[in-house]
Amino acid sequence: MHNSGHKLTYRPEIDGMRCIAVMAVLIYHLKITVAGTSILPGGFLGVDLFFVLSGFLITKILLEELHTQGRISFGRFYARRARRILPPLLLVMLVSVPVALAVLLPSELSRFGMSLLANLFFVSNVFWADQLGSYGAQSSLLQPFLHTWSLAIEEQFYLLFPLVLIGLFRIGARNAIWIGLVALALISLAIAHLTTLHRADLSFFSPLSRAWELLAGSGLAYLSQKRPDALRTGRFAGFVPIFSLLVIVGYFVAFHFGQYTHPGLPTFPFILACCSLLWFAQPGEPVTKVLSASPFVFIGKLSYSIYLWHFPVFAFGRLTNLDGVTAADYALWVVVTLALSAAGYYAIEKPFRFRIPGRAFATTTCMVTLAIAIFAGLSSFTNVLSQHRLAKLDALYQGNNYDNEVLRKQSWSILKNLNPDSKEGEPQAHVASRHEKEDLWFKDTGGPKILVVGNSHSKDFFNGLHLNANEYEVARYGLRSDFAKSEVDALFASPNFAAADLVMVATKYNSTKMANLSAALQGMRAREKRVLLIGNTAEFESPGELPIFDWYLRRSGDHASLEKLNALAPRYEVASVAPLNLTLRALAEQLDIRFVSRRDLVCDDAVGSCRLMTPDGKKAMFDGHHWTLEGARYFVGRALEQGLLE
Repeated sequence: MHNSGHKLTYRPEIDGMRCIAVMAVLIYHLKITVAGTSILPGGFLGVDLFFVLSGFLITKILLEELHTQGRISFGRFYARRARRILPPLLLVMLVSVPVALAVLLPSELSRFGMSLLANLFFVSNVFWADQLGSYGAQSSLLQPFLHTWSLAIEEQFYLLFPLVLIGLFRIGARNAIWIGLVALALISLAIAHLTTLHRADLSFFSPLSRAWELLAGSGLAYLSQKRPDALRTGRFAGFVPIFSLLVIVGYFVAFHFGQYTHPGLPTFPFILACCSLLWFAQPGEPVTKVLSASPFVFIGKLSYSIYLWHFPVFAFGRLTNLDGVTAADYALWVVVTLALSAAGYYAIEKPFRFRIPGRAFATTTCMVTLAIAIFAGLSSFTNVLSQHRLAKLDALYQGNNYDNEVLRKQSWSILKNLNPDSKEGEPQAHVASRHEKEDLWFKDTGGPKILVVGNSHSKDFFNGLHLNANEYEVARYGLRSDFAKSEVDALFASPNFAAADLVMVATKYNSTKMANLSAALQGMRAREKRVLLIGNTAEFESPGELPIFDWYLRRSGDHASLEKLNALAPRYEVASVAPLNLTLRALAEQLDIRFVSRRDLVCDDAVGSCRLMTPDGKKAMFDGHHWTLEGARYFVGRALEQGLLE
């Protein structure tokens, strides 16, 4: 057997499996669609395959050391990890810094700097779980180092795993290591499944939810040491590799993130297939021959570098692309990724891993790490950016803020000041805070008391009412757009609902939850509340990643005309908004409730124009559908002029 005994031998088919894993991830992150369908929706599972391979190979090394020496040298283990992981990672980070300075806006650069620090301390999974959990956060595809969450998971796992292995080894009982690994894997799988059911975002980035995938490889490594021929000589053993490979490819092609509890039980067959392929692949077997072919092995050897380079290349490519990604862009990104990966592998990864002396390695690594850390610390200060570049943006935007993240935070500032116990982000966007649930906001000034209910869109309407406040008072209650009965009941029990003279429902409505919305509106009417149903606002999609306002200005440059921008906007309006507003209007008429179209506050079909800019030249939206403070002031001001409160 090629894997018998205790000597760790090279298996080229493992590099072939790495090739499959990294190419699946790369294609997935390209986000190529055909007729609106992703060509590899499950490609992200390539990371899970990497986890299995990593657990297998690292555990084999540790078990070999335990078997021959009765102990594990932590110094040697972590030195090997440092030589394997750090040089390529630091290279990619270092090269990305000048690109970030040339491309990113101040808020983006600040987040980029924080992500570098998270990388250096191998806590990027924690960092990105927090960052991407914020409602309205910038697209994950635009974060150059988002993909390093998986490196953090591995290093956190290997920080403790050698200790666990030693502990199981010293128990001394027969099969203690095997039983311990299986038990820990099952516990982790249970945690993964249960956590994913309730907090999928947390589970995805959690080492507790990912450990079972690494432990699956670890268990296989132990089995290869104790029973290297187990099951391999059976009647159907020769069919297992091709069947396993078909399962893996099937998952890549058909597994859609979000439709299943990943990394929970639905992921188990995929991990089992990875383990089966790893176990049953033997010399001379057809699948092994294919995976051991030179092209697969070559890409497999580059796989770590490819994984590190591809996401920054893709992210910066998208950030600099104004008119949408083309096939030529995809091809260019892949070529650049492969070229950088090969150059980095031969110039940095191999020499630093195998040839550079320890002292030189430590000195170089520390110097580069320090340089990156200093930049990361300075990245929150705009003076590290080219002042010439910022001045050009100031001139182009004619007094408007070009940093939409700043405008997004400003849009929450009024509620944050009124609501000090609330955190910015999803809890404030969708869920009522303690302040909204328990405290009475109204001062009983004698004017009408208005309660605005809904998700982040209720925040926009609240801002507009607050900024136009005259003889009325206004409060806000965060509520998800599915109008779940338990959350609606909590709304009905709140003091602001009890005191309100008028309840305005303003959210981004879900067409599949009309029955829940109807029940909530009827509940409000049954409690003798005057109700106003505020329809969806107009939404816009530009050809690229930027909001339509920014896309137009940057594409037009010195020829931009803000006066022409509003006339251009209807071409890029999302078509589904108007029909949904008709459904909402019909529901309002059925329940004898007044309906107000937010879309009509933004778009005027009679003249074929949508207001992406206020009359005084201010940006009205900071993304495709959320209003800036100036936009909220203007749009709600128009509604008040048209008799909103009459």
